[in-house]
Amino acid sequence: MNPVEWLLMPQAPGATVTIMMICALISFFNYTVNRLLITHYIGWDQYRRMMKEISEYRALVRQAMSTRDKKLLEKLKKKEPQIMNMQSKMAKPQMLMYLFPLIYILIWWFGLLPFYGTNPVAYVPGIGRIPVLWWYFLASLLFSTLASRLLGMMPIE
Repeated sequence: MNPVEWLLMPQAPGATVTIMMICALISFFNYTVNRLLITHYIGWDQYRRMMKEISEYRALVRQAMSTRDKKLLEKLKKKEPQIMNMQSKMAKPQMLMYLFPLIYILIWWFGLLPFYGTNPVAYVPGIGRIPVLWWYFLASLLFSTLASRLLGMMPIE
């Protein structure tokens, strides 16, 4: 099927755009709520500092393990309770975020699947027609990355 024939299908291109909008709304909602929870329970600046400190700690542990530096490992072992405390503080907002996938499954199960079924909803040149499941996945990945970058949620490197 060529792109012109695909555009004449009853569900395209409206389905393509609709699914993209749903994915964008879900992604931005998800990252906004995550950021608000972090700000409420920890504070954004403190969260960023803890992320950086944990990242540095892990790098030092890897370095000490690979070089078998027992002095450094002992020093890091003393700092381990502090790091564990930080991780437990950071886990609370993340645990609350685990409630949201149920909402997404309901949207998928009761909204998208009955309406679109297994029909193709997008066309990508060179790949062809893409069914709703794969289009939702690709759009989710795209908007999740965009939302995390725009809202400053990318992990510290």
